Amino acid sequence: MTIEAEPHAAAATTFPLKPTGASSLAWSQLTDLPVDPRWLTKQKIVSFQRRHKAALAFDILRTKLLKAAREQGWKTLGITSPDAGCGKATIAANLAISLTKHEQVRVALVDLDLRRPGIAQIFAHKSRYSTEEFLRGECLPEDFLVRVGDNLAIGASSDQTGYPAELLHGPGAAQMLERLRLGLGADMLIFNLPSMLESDDCLGLLPQVEAALLVVGADHSTVDDIDVCERELRAQTRMLGVVLNKCRYAFDQNVNFQL
Repeated sequence: MTIEAEPHAAAATTFPLKPTGASSLAWSQLTDLPVDPRWLTKQKIVSFQRRHKAALAFDILRTKLLKAAREQGWKTLGITSPDAGCGKATIAANLAISLTKHEQVRVALVDLDLRRPGIAQIFAHKSRYSTEEFLRGECLPEDFLVRVGDNLAIGASSDQTGYPAELLHGPGAAQMLERLRLGLGADMLIFNLPSMLESDDCLGLLPQVEAALLVVGADHSTVDDIDVCERELRAQTRMLGVVLNKCRYAFDQNVNFQL
């Protein structure tokens, strides 16, 4: 799957997400985050551009994802990679936005990569509270999350954490994530997980997601690393497939997503 910045970014100042139907109380309390489409394009977020060739690939991924989720009744998805530099945060953000093109689908995107957080920068979001504060229960979910459009919620900060594994694997973090899942009422909760082979941060989180995608980088990830990650993911959760990112060839030849 190739992600390319479009030469002529959208000039609109309002992000074109469509409204949903009824919303929960917690959802309506979220602070609105205005997003400039030109900034998103610079961050290689293209899924809101209906004519961009990479947006079609994300829409195909979205449709297959929704079909599997509805058939099997799961609502949490983790996105990870073998190591840093594969672009998993970019894939997570593009997929989240593609999902919200469905008017009745509400999506929450939460950045749990506490060593290399990337979601806050993608959305130019300066969070009032850090992800660490949220996971420690020092702020409410509705104070941590912001809303982009009417059906996308973002939970992210740019702060790094000193001891992420101890925080992520603790019972407090699990309780806050469960509180988020139950309270927000999102149709899909996407976690930008830590990379798998650089620390044990990701391993403790896998039992908390019902399905996972593995993002690998062309000319970056090795076959051995991909094999190790696939085996670990299949052992701990539902492995949906592999997204090949940063490929220089035609995007429609490089999507490997099998359910």
